[in-house]
Amino acid sequence: MMSLKPWREIAVPHEDVLKGTFQQAEFAADLSRVHAGTATAEYQDPALFFQRTFITEGMRLLLDSVIKRLAGHGGDPVIQLQTAFGGGKTHTMLARRRRAICRASRTFSTLRE
Repeated sequence: MMSLKPWREIAVPHEDVLKGTFQQAEFAADLSRVHAGTATAEYQDPALFFQRTFITEGMRLLLDSVIKRLAGHGGDPVIQLQTAFGGGKTHTMLARRRRAICRASRTFSTLRE
């Protein structure tokens, strides 16, 4: 019988978790603070945001659709996010916003390689 490996052997936590400096209050993104430019660096800076965000297949498909729409090559005009609490809706909206703002940058394109 095969035993499961401890999660810390499979997924290494971010440095703030390892050092014990993780702030629960900063964990949930605040869209209004990002829009106002007052969010913490990991939400305000697109490069940091994408470094700390795991791009799921669903998020990648959504971002591809947004890129197509912004470029005038199709893409869905309306996207309804349907996930349970803690399912990544806010991160998806932030990723979509970052991608729209930085569409000419290489921040997102390097994640796809």
